[in-house]
Amino acid sequence: MEKRELNFAESPVQVLTLEELERSYHENLPTGDPVGGIYHFALIQQVLEAFEKRGLKPVVQEIFAAANRDSKRPGVTVLPQLEAQYGERSVEAHLLRRVYANIEIRQDETDEIVTCLGTAYSQKGIQIGIGPMVKVCHNQTILGARDVVSNFTCYAGQNRKDRYTVEMVLARVEQWAEEYEPYQKIRQERMSQLKSAEMDRQGMLRLIGRLVERRIMHDSQNELLHESAPYPLNSSQINETAEQLLAVMRLRDHISYWDAYQQLNTVLKPARMDIPQVLPQSLALYETMAEEVEN
Repeated sequence: MEKRELNFAESPVQVLTLEELERSYHENLPTGDPVGGIYHFALIQQVLEAFEKRGLKPVVQEIFAAANRDSKRPGVTVLPQLEAQYGERSVEAHLLRRVYANIEIRQDETDEIVTCLGTAYSQKGIQIGIGPMVKVCHNQTILGARDVVSNFTCYAGQNRKDRYTVEMVLARVEQWAEEYEPYQKIRQERMSQLKSAEMDRQGMLRLIGRLVERRIMHDSQNELLHESAPYPLNSSQINETAEQLLAVMRLRDHISYWDAYQQLNTVLKPARMDIPQVLPQSLALYETMAEEVEN
């Protein structure tokens, strides 16, 4: 077994294999059960199994573990007693609480996209989403609320009064696998809708304004304005991607809403943001784009 060291002081996000993730320290309750109801590696394994048993081709593409500054339950804890046993910065000495995995379903892969599942494991709970990943820019897209499920945030089909269990989350994954073809048809239709809709400069400025509006309303303490739904992009993300979009539109009269979506989506990656926000913001970005196309 190859010895692997993790250095979160050097980089707050580290890439692991599934085998390395399983070797990390397992956080348990006093009862001996996993904190949160499931281990991070077991969550990934069960998603893989759901698609494998239906003849599909899931492949773990990347696994990210991230540190954060939560004082009570930080994203990464290094256990000195295990460092003494396994070596300084060893995988085995790390307790990892924020983990994001990309799992590709290569059944209907094209040169442009591959269907990808994103699994997010954090101190808050678990989230799983599915949708096309654009290969050239490695952008994960979530094309509808039924394509993301969580045991701490409500999406389509979830009852806000009844919190989802881990088992209920995994049941949704089973449904995605069982009804893979009809779900894929819906995703293709939504992707085609964005590709066929053209955005001019006025449309671009309207979209940027809508992104700013949603961010302000989410963060506002004013009861008349506040919206609890996740915003697509925060202030720094809007600044970065809007600048890039403005530059593109200086060279072209029109671009498709799909291309604009991908330009804005470049910042929504686990290596660049808080892991529990990746899937909610990806969904919110699609919903905002779809609203603009419909209007």
